[in-house]
Amino acid sequence: MTQGPSADIHPLDRHRDPSDAVLVRRLAAEVAASYGGDLTRMRRANGYSNATWVGDGIAVRIAHAPADLAREVALVRALPPGVGHPEILGEGTAEGHGWIVTKEVRGQNLHDAWPALTPAEQRQAIRGLWTRTQIVHDASSSLRPLVTSHGGFVPASLDDAMAAAERADIALGLSDRQRSRLHDLVEGYFRVAPLVDQTVNHGDLALMNALWDGEVVALLDVEFAVLGPVEIDLCRLMVEARVSDDGRRADSEAGDAAVEIAARHMDPIHGRALIHGAAVLDQLRDLDLWLALYTAEERVEDWRPSRLLAGLLDAEGGYLASLLSRRGMTSPTRSGS
Repeated sequence: MTQGPSADIHPLDRHRDPSDAVLVRRLAAEVAASYGGDLTRMRRANGYSNATWVGDGIAVRIAHAPADLAREVALVRALPPGVGHPEILGEGTAEGHGWIVTKEVRGQNLHDAWPALTPAEQRQAIRGLWTRTQIVHDASSSLRPLVTSHGGFVPASLDDAMAAAERADIALGLSDRQRSRLHDLVEGYFRVAPLVDQTVNHGDLALMNALWDGEVVALLDVEFAVLGPVEIDLCRLMVEARVSDDGRRADSEAGDAAVEIAARHMDPIHGRALIHGAAVLDQLRDLDLWLALYTAEERVEDWRPSRLLAGLLDAEGGYLASLLSRRGMTSPTRSGS
């Protein structure tokens, strides 16, 4: 792994060019000041694709790389109130970096709160997270024009997905059986995805993208919202509830709740192929990100996405095992049955 960050580099920036991190912080400070905030009094929030600071009654979110956040802003403004997304106070671009300022919402990042929650509270949080997400799903007819059919971990085409699978094969040295299974799952997803209802998915459904204040009070960061099978969000709910930060499978009340939710909302015919394929695509994307950030000082096989991908390719299906083994669920085949 690369060398640890110096004392003045935030852990979330440890794999970024220090000069880029300094620039983003300066721009965020200027934006915060224009809304009455002082970045030195604000706390850095979780998140990787954008940098976010919260405090002084506002939240400032700014893209790490030059990017326009106008599409996301339009989507946020169209979300039903029940999603709980903080109100946008302003948006714009500073030296090419898109930024959004929202009202500060009372609550703690759910990922940060998670370790201190009781098992019953964790179960409640998973159910609450899904309830907020369903409000997005139910608004698909009005939100559909604002999202695309690819983005986040969902590639634009089967060819793009197979290219990612090839990179994983090279990096991990997959066995013939694993390689065949990987190709079957990726091809299976793209074959049946057009056959089911197309839903506006959050696309990055994660604990860190929600706020907790005794319950889930807000769903955040819809930058990866994508039109596709509901299994896109279901596979993310499953991994958040059933896998630890270091990539170990964990049995819990929250995990059981996620399995129940997935079993209830998956497509009755193609759900297994879709959730298994979406989960594989999720880890292929993460593996690509890790390959770009980490050096060979740590074994690739020990990385979290590598471990999760290997599990998904085994006979049981990794963190999806308890869901896939439910009675009445059949394995996907090349014919799509």
